[in-house]
Amino acid sequence: MKEKILLAFIGIILSFTAIRAQSHADLYSKDIKAKNLKEHVYILASDSCAGREVGSLGIKIARDYIVSQWEENAVLQAYFEKTCLQAFSLLTFEKKVPHLQTNNTELFSDKDFMYSGMFDRFNKELPLVFAGYGREEDYKNLDVKGKAVFTLNDNLRAAVRNARIAKEHGAELSIVANPKSSTQFESIALQFEDFNRFKKCRLPNTIDMEDAMSGLPNHRYMTISSKSVKKLTGKSIQHWKNEAIVGNEPIGEIKLSVEPMKVDTIVENNVVAYIPGKNANESIIIGAHYDHLGTVDNKIYYGADDNASGVSALIELSKAFAKAYQDGYKPEKNIIFAAFSAEEGGIWGSKYFADQLENKEQVKLMINIDMIGRADYHHENDPGYFYFIGKHLADSLYTQEKQLSKKYKLTSNYSSITDYSDNKSFSEIGIPSIFFFDGKNHDLHKPTDTVNKVNYKRMEKISRMIFECIWRNALVSKN
Repeated sequence: MKEKILLAFIGIILSFTAIRAQSHADLYSKDIKAKNLKEHVYILASDSCAGREVGSLGIKIARDYIVSQWEENAVLQAYFEKTCLQAFSLLTFEKKVPHLQTNNTELFSDKDFMYSGMFDRFNKELPLVFAGYGREEDYKNLDVKGKAVFTLNDNLRAAVRNARIAKEHGAELSIVANPKSSTQFESIALQFEDFNRFKKCRLPNTIDMEDAMSGLPNHRYMTISSKSVKKLTGKSIQHWKNEAIVGNEPIGEIKLSVEPMKVDTIVENNVVAYIPGKNANESIIIGAHYDHLGTVDNKIYYGADDNASGVSALIELSKAFAKAYQDGYKPEKNIIFAAFSAEEGGIWGSKYFADQLENKEQVKLMINIDMIGRADYHHENDPGYFYFIGKHLADSLYTQEKQLSKKYKLTSNYSSITDYSDNKSFSEIGIPSIFFFDGKNHDLHKPTDTVNKVNYKRMEKISRMIFECIWRNALVSKN
């Protein structure tokens, strides 16, 4: 009996010792739980937020939610004077759908043809002339001034060459089809299907209206599906593949109407709070973008993984560090938590924030969290797989990350597959940056990026690992 009591006592002592040996970072990281992360994702990727498009009511709802999470915590301080919000202006550009008709038949944009070039007010009927493969020698005996030109090119990605030559010979419009591949048009159209639907934006100080228009080609051209050539000309593409150039006689007439690009100015906001460090002259920044692609054709692009997952981690990280701070564990460096807007349209929110930093050299590290809710389509059977993308990092940070990945039973990939997220705004001005990233999954930038497909236990593990990474680099210690 005495031996059992003694063994039990020793067990208690050993357990107590093990707990004492456990790092303080471990204790506070355990406050980051899958159920809390899930709650944030379900709110940010809800019908109410409607895809969080810049300038929309949905993104305002998401923004107000983030603000509410930070304002209820007394430790977190507003980064700007009396506010967490950093307002900035955006120019938004919206292209109208062009219309093409021939022989009383309408051809449809992105299904039959893709239009590029000038977006001004244009509405004309034009004679259509065949010019072979659109080479210089093909125009030797042709007069195409003021006309539309139909040409061939074995690679539609080089169709701009046909358009440039046609423009030099006075053509109003160049239409290009591929006689070699019957599917290239559809392949390109599929790649640009979502991209063409979404709102484009710029910071006003990076572009003005004149620059916006001059950045587009000064000619009009379109590529056309091989299957739609018969609708355009009355004859199949195989016919034209074997047809010689016979002169200036039109092969038909087309009517093209284009409307000017719509330009608006909107105001967006970054949401930024921080925990003060003992050395107020040094900071690290933790960022995640909260915008997404909005609603198109009555379909909500929820953005659960991209990037409600990253914002949810950002919120829980801030809460865990705030609790540690209240218990006397304070960072040497300021820890700045930033939810950026306008990432999808060109990382404009983070760029504005980075450009406004007064003492950039005082920022010792930027950590960006963009998509941590599921593994990419190459590693669907390994839910712990993620990408660690670094720029300007000391070797010790890679060593540290390998240790943390092993500790949290995660599989890290250190290849720089992309840096086109908010970390780029900081790495471009020399600030060391880390990008924690899923990689691309099958639902990226689609309405199917929904809350039910996020792996919340995975999010928990990666968020806890990021917590310890921040803890070490912010030099948190007992006050």
